[in-house]
Amino acid sequence: LRTQRGQLRLRAPADALVTARLAEPGSTVVPGQAVVDLVDPGSLWVNVRFDQTSAAGLAAGLPAQVLLRSDVGAPLAARVLRVEPLADAVTEETLAKVVLASLPTPLPPLGTLAEVTIHLPELAAAPTIPNAALRRVDGKMGVWELGADGLRFAPLVLGRADLDGQVQVHSGLAEGARIV
Repeated sequence: LRTQRGQLRLRAPADALVTARLAEPGSTVVPGQAVVDLVDPGSLWVNVRFDQTSAAGLAAGLPAQVLLRSDVGAPLAARVLRVEPLADAVTEETLAKVVLASLPTPLPPLGTLAEVTIHLPELAAAPTIPNAALRRVDGKMGVWELGADGLRFAPLVLGRADLDGQVQVHSGLAEGARIV
């Protein structure tokens, strides 16, 4: 009888939170059937999606900040745990997992939305222009440049853009050029 009772005891494989109860007390269950869902708080991460055009330089170990939508406090320190090797071809996004340096107390609800900022390595110095000045003419990106003979379209080779609306110009625009 003791042996049978011992086989009825459920033991968690780790110190974890119960996130769902899949069977009620008194329910009949079969061997191998899940009766609870468990989550180890130490293994939590934030799933992040980045537009592939902005993901250059994204790598494991980079510092990050996470602002939970459920918490209006200060951003939480974090780091990129891993960048997934397979991108989402449909949404054209690169996927990454970001882990918090320390878990907030109380723990936010699982599935909470978050805003994540990754601190990418500094780029080489290059001239920048406002993103709003860019136009597409005949399939080429560029700006309208004001010269001695009036306006002319100047196609550009562009680099990275930042969150402040500035974009790097690699070539196509002379220093001191006036753009519209």
